Amino acid sequence: MIIRSIALRTPSRCVTNEDIVRQIHTHNSERSPSEVSDYCAVITKLLRKSGADTRYFRDRQQGERAFDLLIDAVQSAISGAGLSKSKIDLIIYCGVGRGFLEPANAAFVAKAISLSCDTFDVSEACMGWVRSLQLAYNLLAMRTYRNVLVVNAEFNVYEHGIPNIYAICSSDRLKYSFPALTVGEAATATVLASSSKKWRFRFRSAPELASLCNLPLPGFEEFCCPDARLGLNGTHQLVSFASELSKAAMRQMIAFVNDTYTDVDGIDLWLPHTASEANFRLMARKLGIGERLYTKVFRRYGNLISASIPAAMVMAQQDGVLRRGDRIVMCPAAAGMAFGLVEGEY
Repeated sequence: MIIRSIALRTPSRCVTNEDIVRQIHTHNSERSPSEVSDYCAVITKLLRKSGADTRYFRDRQQGERAFDLLIDAVQSAISGAGLSKSKIDLIIYCGVGRGFLEPANAAFVAKAISLSCDTFDVSEACMGWVRSLQLAYNLLAMRTYRNVLVVNAEFNVYEHGIPNIYAICSSDRLKYSFPALTVGEAATATVLASSSKKWRFRFRSAPELASLCNLPLPGFEEFCCPDARLGLNGTHQLVSFASELSKAAMRQMIAFVNDTYTDVDGIDLWLPHTASEANFRLMARKLGIGERLYTKVFRRYGNLISASIPAAMVMAQQDGVLRRGDRIVMCPAAAGMAFGLVEGEY
């Protein structure tokens, strides 16, 4: 399999940490100024500690739409791959951001670009893009398809965040509510083609940690064992115990890498899903991979969920640290919890 092209599109409205703080002030005008100021000081400290700086939201007042950004990315990726759209045999839609439980969101992408190819969706939180690559790799290897388009539209801040995330909450609730303030928005499109290049897909799962990060639908109680950590912010709102999640992810990923690689120096670039920056710098030091762990996405774009790794690849190319022929490892940790090590030649 070869990654022929990747396109990234982000909305136009740049939101800084200072903008977040101003929104908290605006949405809590009924509270005392001192209470709001104290709360905002805590938020500012947490944002700085996480490494967050900016993120991008849709400008709805200017009519900016998630689907338009996605289709722009799709057209750019197909063009960048040097293909006509008729050469795309399969579209896989992945990620958390979606407009439909049914039919497959991928079907609407195919319709928008006037294709009658096969379509289906993949749902696995921040791991969705990497799982889609695994499926595409196997399907390409079996010669079921020749060219596969993997897309995601991680647009969630209005659908699963704003305005609720700006409400002042207790310190206990902040432990699992703060991460929503770091989420950004983006669409990516990736064209994959069959080739003789081999990839390795390795995964580990820790389902006992599944409740540490959840975004429930109405009636979720009917579909799980009772768990006090589920749905703490209500339906369609993120719950993420960031501290516990980060510690578990770093511990598990370090063990996973050490169990898999005897020589990490053979890898040119490591690409994680970045939900913070500080923890990954620590992980890079412990693994001895230093600057080869690419973590710049979070500071600029925030937590892009399943779009974070393809966004990182676009940024790394622009920075000149990712080149054709490089040996790369995608190393995402995702809610569930799931951990991946995906190795191949770019």
